[in-house]
Amino acid sequence: MKLRLIATLVLGVAVLTGCSDSPKLAGSAVVVNGKVIPASAVTDRVDKVRAQIQVTDPALINEVPSLIQINQRAVDHFVLVALLEEVVAREGIKVTDRDVAAYRDEVFLQYAKETIEAQLAAQNAVPADDVDGFMYEILVQRALMEKLAPGADKQTRTQALFDYLTKLSQDLNVELNPRFGKWDPSNLISTPGDKTLAVPLPVSLG
Repeated sequence: MKLRLIATLVLGVAVLTGCSDSPKLAGSAVVVNGKVIPASAVTDRVDKVRAQIQVTDPALINEVPSLIQINQRAVDHFVLVALLEEVVAREGIKVTDRDVAAYRDEVFLQYAKETIEAQLAAQNAVPADDVDGFMYEILVQRALMEKLAPGADKQTRTQALFDYLTKLSQDLNVELNPRFGKWDPSNLISTPGDKTLAVPLPVSLG
């Protein structure tokens, strides 16, 4: 989905070895602007999400993701975090812990905590212990949209954000270990590549 990487609240693993032909990518999942995200970080996140989904009320999950889907979404998360760190540094955006807590509580009040946590795990590979991180990502992107296109309609602001992050991901040279797929800057998501560790689709987590 074109804008899946852009964190939005729209309600209704295999363990990878990290092998690579490139010494720079050995043991890593992603390298962004020289910063290495280790394969172990992706694996840990995938394991948390899988465990959470297994104990979640099935009625709260629209569709159970496969292991490879969870893995790719976890990779996307780490790329987005790296991009937003650069956004904050470049644009001087400030989002406080108080801002995050207020937004999180507002969302929980509107949709119920259990529902939000279930859908974030299933749709975005966000474990319950990183919900605040997800809310932070949303608020940073909202602030950037307003700076890029102040007062514009939602579609214009979203496109401005997408264009900005696309160019940024190209400038920072997002590079994936082939075992984790390939980075698609035109859609701001990772996609399975020829060397991605094979995981049958679909895979039941039950």
